[in-house]
Amino acid sequence: MTPNPRDAGSWTLAIDFGTSNSAAAHSGATSGGIETLALSHASNLMPSSVFVAAPDRIVVGEAAINQAQQNPAGFVASPKRLIGPDPNSTVGGHTLPTFVLVAAVMNAILVRGKAAHAGRPPAQVVLTHPEAWAHQQIKVLFDAAVHAGIDPARITTISEPRAAAAHYSRSHAMQPGAKIAVFDFGGGTLDIAVLTVTNENVFGVVAARGNNGLGGKNLDALVQRWVEDRLEERDPQLVTYLRRQAPVDVVQSLQDSIRRAKELLSETPSATITVPTPAGRQTLQITRDEFEELIGPAVEQALSLTKATLLDAGIAHAEQLTALYLTGGSSRIPLIQQKLNELGPVATLDDPKTVVAQGALVTALAEAAPVTGGRAAVPGPDAGAGWPGQQAAVAAAAGLGAPTRPVGQSQSPADGRPATPRFADPAEPSAPKKPWGRIGIAVVAVVAIVGVVFGVMALRGGDEDTPVTPGGGGKPSAAAAADSATASGVQTDADGNKVYTDKAALLGALPESLQQSIATCQELGYTSSKAIELGCRLSEDSDLVDLGTSVFAMFTNIVGDQAEAGSEIINIRKGIYGNGKGTLVEDADRVAAADIIDASVDGKESHTIRYANTANGLVITVDGLKTVDDAKAFLNRSGLIS
Repeated sequence: MTPNPRDAGSWTLAIDFGTSNSAAAHSGATSGGIETLALSHASNLMPSSVFVAAPDRIVVGEAAINQAQQNPAGFVASPKRLIGPDPNSTVGGHTLPTFVLVAAVMNAILVRGKAAHAGRPPAQVVLTHPEAWAHQQIKVLFDAAVHAGIDPARITTISEPRAAAAHYSRSHAMQPGAKIAVFDFGGGTLDIAVLTVTNENVFGVVAARGNNGLGGKNLDALVQRWVEDRLEERDPQLVTYLRRQAPVDVVQSLQDSIRRAKELLSETPSATITVPTPAGRQTLQITRDEFEELIGPAVEQALSLTKATLLDAGIAHAEQLTALYLTGGSSRIPLIQQKLNELGPVATLDDPKTVVAQGALVTALAEAAPVTGGRAAVPGPDAGAGWPGQQAAVAAAAGLGAPTRPVGQSQSPADGRPATPRFADPAEPSAPKKPWGRIGIAVVAVVAIVGVVFGVMALRGGDEDTPVTPGGGGKPSAAAAADSATASGVQTDADGNKVYTDKAALLGALPESLQQSIATCQELGYTSSKAIELGCRLSEDSDLVDLGTSVFAMFTNIVGDQAEAGSEIINIRKGIYGNGKGTLVEDADRVAAADIIDASVDGKESHTIRYANTANGLVITVDGLKTVDDAKAFLNRSGLIS
């Protein structure tokens, strides 16, 4: 039995695996409250970098940066950028699963955490990920955690903006309907999300956008260009040396000096950059005004993306936003805060580099905490020292506590049955603890060898009062409506929304043609609203199989209520998931929509379907389709959109 994170001696770990740096939080060994985890003797952060000496010898963090001086080919500064549909990466002549690179970083964090808890492993581990990540990308995090030695039944996930919102709620009580924005400007990426508070204090994502090519490293590059321009006036040969001939340690020394100067300019009007040269060291002084002029176009780009995301959420005026919450190290820059303040009330708490990890821990502890008076009781940062009860109640609201997008183990349903660990198939032999070379640890059992693998999750129902009957193409029958009060496997919440809690009921809501194409389904667990979640594979003789590529692991990770289901279909229609480059397909009644997204990598063509139906509350994701036409054919043949 998996121990409860609130049992005596047990603890919980949250890992925020970042593009440039990773952070972690844990339930304190003494207080049991939320604490950041020191990942080195001097910092709560560690570089996400890895150095591959051999497939079984991977160095991480500062040690990896040091090793890069000897063999740059084995160095990966940002392994997070390698996470995509292609499961493998080639580094230093070695081809290995990408999750192995991520696992090395997670293992280092796990070792630090266990050292703070007398060697005991965590009872639960929650992993954060960008809101817009594809399913196969989140799966890499899950596989990495298992490869690092974490029990898959103890792993859950949550999107980064939801985690940040949870952290924010610890000290800011918000009324239902309030909207906040999360501006996450990290070392390698910019992600913006708008979230709303439901009447259960659950944060639902209303809109989200991102730019994987804009981050703190881009600002560093602008400063480095400024340095080279200044040096060009003095010594053109030195610039040539730095660009083409300088050894790795010299380049890294210059980049470190630039990064420190950039950070210092957030506090002081000027900073010094040290340039190592063959003849000694030279220094340049840069002022904040010069720095702001350099980064101005990049800041405007970030501002435009933020405005677009706010408009997606229906926010046209600053007073419509309760708070614009900043995370990520680059959000500390005064110019960025000044510009964002025009869009809404800017709020920062603690170290912006660690709040996502702390917020993820808030949700994990709230999920495991005992419920008192209808709310879970979670210790605050000063547990035992009088953390305000009202703040604790808000932060630990039972609805808020469930980590969204569970990957390892979802919340148990209302009847007390244990949640099924995701991807485990009782018909298959148990996977070894650390299988080498297997791309879907424990997910292999769910993956069809010959066809498209897809997952289905039931959300709370839409306008109709009953589950959808088979063969209806997504539309309810009159007979089903008559039996709505007693329908088996379906519950109705206080707002009248339907929730599928039974496998048979959920499968019965699918179009008949799709039901007939399914070979097997695995119960993956239950969402925070007690809806059952399934991972299914197709029959080998189904005509849908011919539309897919080879093996593509699939799992669903969308949770929410009726309002979020509505938001999902809006996002699909706006092309949020495909960055506006997808292909939209809708039914005639506009109750169902799908976005066909190009998921091709390195010339290997593949497409993903994001589908939502507001009439029956179903959200379906299909990975591994060959072409856009094949994806359209899947929607038509399956009866999802006719």
